[in-house]
Amino acid sequence: MIKYNKPVLSNDTIFDKINTLSSKLSNVLIIKDGHILYKNLEDEYNDIYIKSYDEAMTDKADFFDQTKELYELDDDAYQYNLENVNSGLFIHVPKNKVVAEQLHIFYIQESVDLVQNTTIILDESSELKYFEYLYNEGQASINYVNNSFVKENAKLEYSGLSLFNKKAVINVTRNSSVARYGTSSIRIAEVNDSITETKTNVYLQGKYAYAEAKTIAITSGVQSAKFRQLIEHQAPETEGYIENYGVSNHESALEFEGVGKINKFMKHSIARQSNNGIVLGKKAQLDANPLLLIDEFDVEASHGAAIGKIDEEQLYYLMSRGLSTRDAERLIISGFLSPVLEVLSSDELKEDFKNQVQNKTL
Repeated sequence: MIKYNKPVLSNDTIFDKINTLSSKLSNVLIIKDGHILYKNLEDEYNDIYIKSYDEAMTDKADFFDQTKELYELDDDAYQYNLENVNSGLFIHVPKNKVVAEQLHIFYIQESVDLVQNTTIILDESSELKYFEYLYNEGQASINYVNNSFVKENAKLEYSGLSLFNKKAVINVTRNSSVARYGTSSIRIAEVNDSITETKTNVYLQGKYAYAEAKTIAITSGVQSAKFRQLIEHQAPETEGYIENYGVSNHESALEFEGVGKINKFMKHSIARQSNNGIVLGKKAQLDANPLLLIDEFDVEASHGAAIGKIDEEQLYYLMSRGLSTRDAERLIISGFLSPVLEVLSSDELKEDFKNQVQNKTL
């Protein structure tokens, strides 16, 4: 059972930056230090259950009674989250409900160490497009967990952008279980300045289940960040794809570890992953560790990594067209990280991402 202790809200101010980004969006929730400060949902969301844990732990008591059994992770940070939640959000999409418009959640930290726990349940043949923006103002330890359950023939499009500053230490865990014919697509952009550790675990539990785990990250200064993705095939004829793009600048250290795991008897499954990285600073580090754990013969599996400096021919070409070295590098990096732009639903979010990339490549 999750232990939930909601903190007292110090103030109900929404930061100008968040107001600017959210004002052009529809279907928005803004949550600060465990409190929903703003909620604006269109009629399409009338049938969707979206509540804080204050209400959900009563309305969905049966679910919370079995929570610890749903993901048995040997992970201290994950267990700490379950026992110290102070901000919780529960989203339940009923059977056959297809939500066309994206849901935007802004999670904000200001005054307390944030232990956020979010649950997403998609019943059979339902669909949801979910976007999260993670942001902090105060000095804090932030522990974020998102558990999603994608039932038969359901589809979850999960995307996010995180912007944590140097005053934060971050641990993020995203878990997703996918039933027969289900799809879980997780695409995350990380432009933090914080010490960061992120884990994405997807479990393909039903035949023909499909998953993507895509991470785009940029580090700078003396920052260290580690991103681990696991897609485990627990049923035959499942597909899993891991894709990483990274840029490491100055003296920062960026690490990707992708694990494609196909268990015994999971025939005709596909596990593929790719890692691409650019190293800018002379003292910067970027490591990619693609792993395949295969316990079955009749499968398809592959991995690869391409890490290096900016292509000199591309740089020369752009400079020959009048760009400075710095501007040419930024243009190349922006193009390299462009896959994230397809999941950002407004010009303001796209511009915010571009500005953060520019700041981290100075």
